Amino acid sequence: MARVILAEPWFGGSHRAWAEGLAIHSSHDIAVVGLEPTLWRWRLRAGAAPLADAIASEIVERGEPDLLLVSGLVDVAALLGHLRPSPDLPVVTYMHETQLIYPTASVAPDPDVTFRNWESWLASDQVWFNSAFHRDAVVEALPAWAASQPEPLPIDEISGSFHVVPVGVEPPAGVRLPSEGSPIILWPHRWEPDKAPEVFRRALSKLADAGLDFRLVLAGEDPAGSPDREVIIDEHADRLLAAGPFERAEYERWLHAADLVVSCANHEFFGIAVVEALMAGCVPVLPAALSYPELIPPELHDAALYPVGTFGTRLADAVANLAERRLATVDLADAMQRFAWPTVIVDYDMRITAMTCEGHAIVTSLVTGS
Repeated sequence: MARVILAEPWFGGSHRAWAEGLAIHSSHDIAVVGLEPTLWRWRLRAGAAPLADAIASEIVERGEPDLLLVSGLVDVAALLGHLRPSPDLPVVTYMHETQLIYPTASVAPDPDVTFRNWESWLASDQVWFNSAFHRDAVVEALPAWAASQPEPLPIDEISGSFHVVPVGVEPPAGVRLPSEGSPIILWPHRWEPDKAPEVFRRALSKLADAGLDFRLVLAGEDPAGSPDREVIIDEHADRLLAAGPFERAEYERWLHAADLVVSCANHEFFGIAVVEALMAGCVPVLPAALSYPELIPPELHDAALYPVGTFGTRLADAVANLAERRLATVDLADAMQRFAWPTVIVDYDMRITAMTCEGHAIVTSLVTGS
């Protein structure tokens, strides 16, 4: 059993769920060290020093690790500079998101945070991405970005260290509730521009104008006070069953009650909230873009995914023909089990074993026959 320190500079939300899930399900000894989830740009620029202090305290208390696994919202090169670990210590950076390809339509581009990601990749033995879409988008964007820098950068060498290691998801507790009444539409996303809530708002207005019956559950954090969320609540007050964010137990009950889970996002590197909803038996209305085609088995693409730009039409069809759509996607809940922690942990543990002394000992024993 290898000893791993998992360093999470943004210990909240999906990042915290990933870290805690990995620690719970792994057969290795994983100690989680984290910082408060606040001011993400500051964490990326200046989180290295306090995170190094927290790691150092963990090492003093429990000894040196066999591997350091760092969530990517920190400058890993700076972290190692503060920490000064053994040069033999393997380091993995896990990329939940990448600034190089993060949408910037509503935020001024920040070249510095992109370079922090680059420095992290250079400092790591391996870089794990939560989806193939995420990794491939980075690989595609790297040449143009590197060409804009004043000196050549080793992008081929770096991309050779990239691997796809999906996020583990904890299946929602509870059982599916019988569908009664008009379809329940679940919005499970953050109320931020990259999730395109204005597209959702306009689609709901068209459903109402067309006389279609539906009900709503609005989940997800609303850090900036989304005007689209406020309009939806005002315009559809008689259709609104609940508005979050919710405590976990209550959210799981709504997952099992909802009929449709929707996305009109223009950015999604993985999609934990969607996977959870599909595990609970929701029928998807998702774009045929971003990470979604990777989540959905190819044989179910036509039933689950809509061509980009047709969200309103597909949502109206799903509301009007729910029984048909449910029958067409009946196998999705079982298919999503490939992202459940008991399944994905096998890959994590094999990778951790291969990168640590335990893995080296196994290889040595196979070679020597001892």
